[in-house]
Amino acid sequence: MRNAGVLAAVGAIRPTAYAAPRGDIGQLREALRGVHNFLVTPFRKNHDLDADGLRRNVAFHAARPVEQMSIVVGGGLGELFTMDAGEQRAMADAAVAGAAGKLPVIVGAGGGYRLALRMVENAEKAGADAALVFSPPYGSESADGAYRYFRDVCESVRIGIVLYPRGSDDYWPSVITRLAQLPNVIGFKDPSGGVAMGRALGDLIRNRLVWVAEGETHALEALPAGARAYTSALAAFVPRACLDFWKRGAAGDQEGMRRVFAERLEPISRVRSLRPGYGISGIKAALESLNRAGGPVRPPGTQVVEEDRPKLAEIARKYAESD
Repeated sequence: MRNAGVLAAVGAIRPTAYAAPRGDIGQLREALRGVHNFLVTPFRKNHDLDADGLRRNVAFHAARPVEQMSIVVGGGLGELFTMDAGEQRAMADAAVAGAAGKLPVIVGAGGGYRLALRMVENAEKAGADAALVFSPPYGSESADGAYRYFRDVCESVRIGIVLYPRGSDDYWPSVITRLAQLPNVIGFKDPSGGVAMGRALGDLIRNRLVWVAEGETHALEALPAGARAYTSALAAFVPRACLDFWKRGAAGDQEGMRRVFAERLEPISRVRSLRPGYGISGIKAALESLNRAGGPVRPPGTQVVEEDRPKLAEIARKYAESD
């Protein structure tokens, strides 16, 4: 009965049903705890954006709502940096339409100062709940430069902001601490793979910011240490397993996390590791085998070899959760 106790212990972390906050940042912060479902962006054979395919992929999850799950488009898997501002707006519109107010939507924004400003504005106009704002691709020479970049982007909109402070600079905890004074900064995606950044932020993690671990491997360590959300590409296939994994992590049950990963997450993750470079394209091909939108990756991404498609389809059909 220990498992039942673990799940009950985390049941009070936040309400199980999502209600669109519409400007209530505190409520949105609670809504973004849980699994961040990082979706790929479907493209057509000519590499044009398949906006309707993305809408349908998001609607698939909205029709089968999983508690404590957010939809992220244009994130690490969404090929954001292959898009122009117009395509990013169309992507945001499609995601919001597909979610239909049933799931929180986070839209990626980045690519440099002016483009990031345009993209967060696109996310807000599309009706997204929050934007995931990437660090400038050219980096920053100082903590003050990084702060001013993020500050300007955050202050240009009223929707929630999840910071994505990429890079190994040791100034990030101090920059995030300063940015947390802005009312719409609600969390940060931690790319470090460890727990030092989260622990350095102390009370901000407990009372103010949602610490988002990056992927299952990082989540195994970060969720028991205080992270309250994690990103997953596998949630596209096994959202209920990802939720179970998250709940056990939030309750500090690493043994249970490892068991869920080994039995329910690792098997479907093989669509990404069948061949080097399949981190995005393997997911797309696997989704296509399940009658969802995928398409090619844009250059310079690695395309799926045709002979691998039956293997990817076999993995997807065997391990993806059924309706």
